[in-house]
This record gives sequence, structure tokens and C-alpha cells, in this order.
Amino acid sequence: MEDETKSLISLIALLLSSLGYSYVSATYMTKGLARVLFLLPTFYLLAICPWYFTSSLVRGVLSFFITWIASFKLLLFCFHKGPLLASRNFLDFVAVAIFPLKIQENTHPSSPIMVARYELVTLFNKPYLATSLQDFWGRRWNRLSSNILRQTIYDPTQNVLVGFVGAGKARVLAMVTTLVISGVMHELMFYYISCGARPAWEVTWFFVLQGISMAFEGALKYLARVKGWTPVHPTVSNVLTLAFVSSTFSWFLVLPVWRSGRNDCGFRPKILPFREYIDHSKPFQLLSELQYNLS
Repeated sequence: MEDETKSLISLIALLLSSLGYSYVSATYMTKGLARVLFLLPTFYLLAICPWYFTSSLVRGVLSFFITWIASFKLLLFCFHKGPLLASRNFLDFVAVAIFPLKIQENTHPSSPIMVARYELVTLFNKPYLATSLQDFWGRRWNRLSSNILRQTIYDPTQNVLVGFVGAGKARVLAMVTTLVISGVMHELMFYYISCGARPAWEVTWFFVLQGISMAFEGALKYLARVKGWTPVHPTVSNVLTLAFVSSTFSWFLVLPVWRSGRNDCGFRPKILPFREYIDHSKPFQLLSELQYNLS
């Protein structure tokens, strides 16, 4: 317990210092690539945050909210986009970056009730009612990651491709690209959860399959409209959608975690900012060597 408490204190110090660096640097750096390059140290620190804990569950949670979502919010911020733009002070910046929060409109920055200024982002919108894969992934499942991926991957990809392949193909390619990136980020989460085990890429293939299936689903709907076919009853489409998602989820995501069979990694990398750790099992060699080279 004492060890985990020290880890939490070190993590808080790391987050506050790295986000403080990002918040201040944005004042002096112009938006765009220059700001991205200037914030590379922050992206690196956010990537090692989960390694402060031996618990696989804690690592998984931190890798989602900090390594993935907070990094993507900062990436949007570099290009003067995203939820961090609404920050009126450093407290806003930290709260919105780390937690699934957004700043409510029509609230005064000096409001004595700070909590009243924040609104919890809706993570799930009754996914069990989804009648298609597009409905499930685009509007109902994990709205936090969906919105971030739409702003960072889908919209820019579509805008770049529309002039080359047309609006329809650009949407399909942007959708598949977004699902591929989502798969890679989920693979990163499982990398932390599985204690740095070599990726089998099953998690990534799950999202690639979802993206291809969504493209096929859209093409099938278009063909049905052209041919004048009778639409599938919503109850049937709901059952088919949930069956497909749950079966592929079990095969590509649940089984890899089940095979890893570890709830506690039992080790941390030897070299971490703010604290030296003793390796109880074996060091995560790649990360340790990288940190050693940069230190």
C-alpha cells in the first residue's frame, strides 16, 4: 500500500509538471507542427505514466485516459482544436486533459463552485439498442474515444482524400483508417495490461474487421436503397449487430487477456522520472533502455 501511494504521488507530480509545461509552452509556440515538436517530451511522459504501477488493471485505465486520450487532446490542442481550447486557466487545462470532462458553457471562470463548471462526458449511449455497426461504434459505444478519433483521424483524413477520390470513397477510407488507429491504440492498452508482452495484433485485427464490416454494411444499405429492397426490421438488425460485435469481441479481445492470465506484473522499469524503482522480476527492457539513453 505504501509503495502504491508513493507511485500515485510520483504520478501526480509527473502529470502536473508535464501538463504545466504544455500549458505554458502553448503561450509562446505557434500552433501546428512547431507546437507538436515542442510537446514531444510531454507525449513521452504520458506514455510512461502507466508503468508507475504493477497492477495490470490500473495500467489499463491509465493507458486509456492518459496515454491515449490525454495525448490526443494535446495533439488537437497543438493545432488549436479540441476540448482543451475551452480552458480558462491551468486547473481547467489539467481537469479536461486527464478526466472525461468538458467545460460547461455560460459559467464564469471565477465561479466559487469549481465543480459546477465541469460536465461529465457521456461515455456510453445505450449501446445495446444499436441497429447497425455504424450506429454502435459511431454513436453509442465509448463516445469519448469516438469523438477524439473523429477529430484527430477521421475528419483530417476525409478532408485530405476527398479531393483525390471523391466524397463517398473518402468517407469509407477515413472510417477504415480511424478504426485501424483505434485498433493500434487498443493494442497499446493491452501492451500495458499484458505487462509488455509481444503484441499478437489480435486487438488491432478486431478493429480492422469492424472497419471493413462497416464499409460493407454501408455498401449493402446503399444497394438496398437502389434496388428498393424491404428494410430489415430494427429488432433483427439489433440482434445481428450485437451478435457480431460480441462474438468478435470475445474472440479477438477477451481471449488475449484470458491467455495472459496475469493481474499483477510484479515489476516496474528501473528508471522512471521522480523515482528509482527496484525490479522485482525482470525489467521491461525496451522502455528501460530508451529511458536510460535519454537520461
